[in-house]
Amino acid sequence: MTSPERVAALILIAPAIFAPLTPPKIVKENQSRQDVQMKEENSSIRKNPIFGLYKMLSKIAKYIAVAIAQMVKLMTDVINSLYRKLLSAILRSSLAVMLVRMAIDRFGTTAVKNAWYDPNQVSEHVLSGYTKPLRTKDWDRALVEFTAAMLLDEESKTKPSLSKRLHEISCPVLIITGDSDRLVPPWNAERLSRVIPGASLEVIKQCGHLPHEEKVEEFISIVENFLRRLVGDSNEQYLQSVM
Repeated sequence: MTSPERVAALILIAPAIFAPLTPPKIVKENQSRQDVQMKEENSSIRKNPIFGLYKMLSKIAKYIAVAIAQMVKLMTDVINSLYRKLLSAILRSSLAVMLVRMAIDRFGTTAVKNAWYDPNQVSEHVLSGYTKPLRTKDWDRALVEFTAAMLLDEESKTKPSLSKRLHEISCPVLIITGDSDRLVPPWNAERLSRVIPGASLEVIKQCGHLPHEEKVEEFISIVENFLRRLVGDSNEQYLQSVM
């Protein structure tokens, strides 16, 4: 996830990215120590034939365990394939589309209001802006298709999850969240700031999930200060390289 040169910085607003509980640990193998241990084991085998028999039996047991594990994996893959086909059929059914439409119609307005610290600030104009896309033809089917594609994507399963690659981010990062976010808890943003190298965290008080809408002036001020620092650091590095 090393950022390309064209990405100068990232600003994450109440990011719904699960932060790992502990920072990733990078383990380095010490080859010389392994060589010493192997030599010591070989010496013990020559001196003690019982120990050598034990090692041989251990290797046989290991091969059997590997074979059993491969059989279990094969069976799991078959079951998983059948499960994915069944899940795909269910998600793309008319019943699933109808249920999605009913859920959004019933809880959509409540979800928007819960995104704000003060639901009374959610005007009809704001609600109309969030519900307008739901009046587009076949929006519910598109949502179901997108969800099915995400869940059934085989390629994504072969890659490490995003939460395990956060430490690879190399560009400056600003994380902004509200202290009363009911959709993505603020403690998750705090964990993200610890996992992403050099990330800055700003918590806006008396604010929910949408600081860029609920606390516009404070949000803009935080972003401006971040960009000023970023530009200032870039100019300083440029001057140092010239001098």
